[in-house]
Amino acid sequence: MFKLVTLALTFTALVSAQTGWTDSWDYPTVDSTLGASTLRPTPGGTNVDRECGGDLANLWLDVVVVVDNSKGMTNEGITEVAANIATVFGNGTRIGNQYTDPRSTRVGLVTYNGVANVVADLNLLQSVDDLFNTVFSTLSSVSNSDDSLLAKGIGAAEAVLQNGRQSNVRGNYKRLVIVYASAYKGEGENDPIPVSDRLKSSGVVISTVAFDQDGDEALLAGLAQIASPNYAFTSKDLNLVGEIQGTALQTNCFCPNLWTQYKANFDDENSYKYGVCIRAATISSSWTAAKFACQNLAQSGFLATEYDGQKHNFLFRIAQNNTAFSAPYIYHIGLSYVNGGWNWQQPAGYPLRPLSGYTAWNPSYPKSFSSNTGVVEQQFSSDLTVGWQNINGYSVAEYYMCEVASCDTEKYCP
Repeated sequence: MFKLVTLALTFTALVSAQTGWTDSWDYPTVDSTLGASTLRPTPGGTNVDRECGGDLANLWLDVVVVVDNSKGMTNEGITEVAANIATVFGNGTRIGNQYTDPRSTRVGLVTYNGVANVVADLNLLQSVDDLFNTVFSTLSSVSNSDDSLLAKGIGAAEAVLQNGRQSNVRGNYKRLVIVYASAYKGEGENDPIPVSDRLKSSGVVISTVAFDQDGDEALLAGLAQIASPNYAFTSKDLNLVGEIQGTALQTNCFCPNLWTQYKANFDDENSYKYGVCIRAATISSSWTAAKFACQNLAQSGFLATEYDGQKHNFLFRIAQNNTAFSAPYIYHIGLSYVNGGWNWQQPAGYPLRPLSGYTAWNPSYPKSFSSNTGVVEQQFSSDLTVGWQNINGYSVAEYYMCEVASCDTEKYCP
């Protein structure tokens, strides 16, 4: 049976999703909204990087909910699925697309057994009342079919998403498919893996909820193959609402083209995501010119910060994976000597942040800062490591790293 949590518990689960430039950080814990395998990293100083936005009222996605209504789901189970769906999207999220604020979420609904039925395409539901009425009227009882062919349901979801994108409507919105299943069956043309892989390769995130009545290991293992990493849940999860809402918030946290999202581990695409985007600029400029270039490259852009060793290493991995860079590696970062101290750049209109805690100066640095007020990341030896060196902010021309906030519930990206 689903153990639906209250909205208060959901808020508790999401409290770690900060919505702005934060000056605080909790101790490392498992964030239940991101899946049990995702650990919050430990910072290296008092400055910390921006988190993904966490305001469900400003969620902007295209979502298709796929529900197994075969006999195996049971009448009790499908009623609880309806309550779960309503709770996930009933917390102030703007449903539909008829709003002045573009941050809204379209929700489609598909049921399946031996065949699939599109109950609502992405344009039918235009309010939370529409959502509640449709969900509870449709998911009040199961069908008469014993068949549960997940491939049919996911295939119908794919068609709903494609039809909803005609003429590139809402082409900048991320897409999420949420599957509630009581069985995992299918081979040949009824194998759900090809269609799920096709969706994921096109950028669609898939989250699955196993209606697990008897500890069916085949169901859990099968749905784990269908789901995007970290997003396979079960009906027995205590904080199922928070997990699905967290999936939606993470899906809604992304970077524009040509920008790389800052993650806990550069080489692990599924590691913890921050609300920060990085871009390497590969035209040589002075530190001062680079500062202004980053501000013009993106609204609220600025020369990149390195608040801890994790961010320091991430920027270096970006340089290593960009063919424009070569050893010895060197690039401007957003640290400079100003107002009597070392400070990090911030978006225009925000105060600079004093250097605090973590430092990565190369040996014998910093040198006299009467004129050497800018800072580069410089490979100091034959070892593939880099450190900070202060340089003349007007005469030393190098590549540079820019930073900007991610697209998320706090920042709409057209």
